[in-house]
Amino acid sequence: MRSTARVSTAGRIHRGLIGVATVAGFAVAAPAVAHADPAGCTRTPNGSGDDIVCTAGIPGGLTLTGTAGNDNITITGGPVNGSVLALAGIDTITVTGTAGTMGIAGGAGDPGTSTHPAGFAGGAGAAGGVGGIGVGSAGILDGGDGTDTITVTGGLGGVGGAGGAGGAGVLGGAGGAGGVGGAGGAGGIGSFGALRGGLGNDSITVTGGAGGLSGLGAAGGVSGPSAGTGGVGGVGGAGGVGGIGVGSSGTITGDDGLDTLTVAGGAGGIGGLGGAGGCGHGGGAGGFGGVGGAGGVGSSGNLNGGGSNDTLKVTGGLGGNAGAAGKGGNGSTTGEVGGAGGGGGAGGAGGVGNSGTVGGGLGDDNLTVTGGQGGTGGTGGNGGTGCSPGAGGSGGSGGTLGAGGVGNSGTVDGGDGTDTLVLTDGAIGLGGANGINGTTNTGVCTC
Repeated sequence: MRSTARVSTAGRIHRGLIGVATVAGFAVAAPAVAHADPAGCTRTPNGSGDDIVCTAGIPGGLTLTGTAGNDNITITGGPVNGSVLALAGIDTITVTGTAGTMGIAGGAGDPGTSTHPAGFAGGAGAAGGVGGIGVGSAGILDGGDGTDTITVTGGLGGVGGAGGAGGAGVLGGAGGAGGVGGAGGAGGIGSFGALRGGLGNDSITVTGGAGGLSGLGAAGGVSGPSAGTGGVGGVGGAGGVGGIGVGSSGTITGDDGLDTLTVAGGAGGIGGLGGAGGCGHGGGAGGFGGVGGAGGVGSSGNLNGGGSNDTLKVTGGLGGNAGAAGKGGNGSTTGEVGGAGGGGGAGGAGGVGNSGTVGGGLGDDNLTVTGGQGGTGGTGGNGGTGCSPGAGGSGGSGGTLGAGGVGNSGTVDGGDGTDTLVLTDGAIGLGGANGINGTTNTGVCTC
């Protein structure tokens, strides 16, 4: 069956106008077809190109296209699962993953009752949420021709919630233990996708998101007035693990030009402080400091400088510093001893520099692969004050240092040309200082 096209009156008039214009000696250009931008994107002309801001990422199957001029493209609010094509010009593309959510604080412990004189333990804080990915496995960032700058950062890990305070003891009951702090959320992965600089001298930087800060350990509750020890302080939460810079399916290609590719794992989060021990008939022990989060792997993907003389630098994330321990609780009445200070948390290990493939390609290239430095151990808690003739509590031990990350466990190949390769393991961290022993109070002792 043969179909026929109907021409509207407006269409006939439009054709007639084109015919008149042609006879008159000038041409009427057809209107340009604008590319529809993904939802959440707005663009503003900047005199040379466009400033484009996208607040909902780039969904899969969709493409954001720049201009032939100098564009500035900023993407937040979600991963790039589609394509970003900057085209020609001196372009800047910046992608940042979403931050993880904050953990909810633990509830305070209830005080003791006549049938249960000991105070109740405080609730644990909830862990922070994981940071978002910058560029997903199907995502593409292409700088096009020109001197371009591409920067991708994984989202920050969420902060862990604080532990809840321990409840007070009544009568002769002990104080409740302080709640444990929530762990920090892991940092988001920088890129699982394909990043291309295009022709020209390009700079591409990808960093995993930093691990979230952990929640504080809560103080232990005070004891009842007639007896019972103070509550033990809560342990500080563990720092979040740093995000991987370039994931296993991720690729970065500089293409032709003098390109600089810089990739780093996210830093591990800082461990939470341990809670103080409660005051009582024998002070409660201070809570241990939280361990620092491990640094993220720099790259487990495939990096290649392309043609010309390129510089590639891959570094594991820094191990997070550990949290200091809580102070021991004081003795409340004559003859009662102070509680021991808690032990400092261990520093986080530095991340591995490269576990994938790093290649220089053509030209004389400089390749540097380094493991992340280990974190510092937390300071031990000071001992609580004893009530004469009770002795002060002993100071807690400082936390152990974090190990340095392995520089390379994958493949590093300079390719053609006279290349310089430097592969180095990360430096170890520092150990934490010990806490100070508590003293004896010869005056009036109170909580």
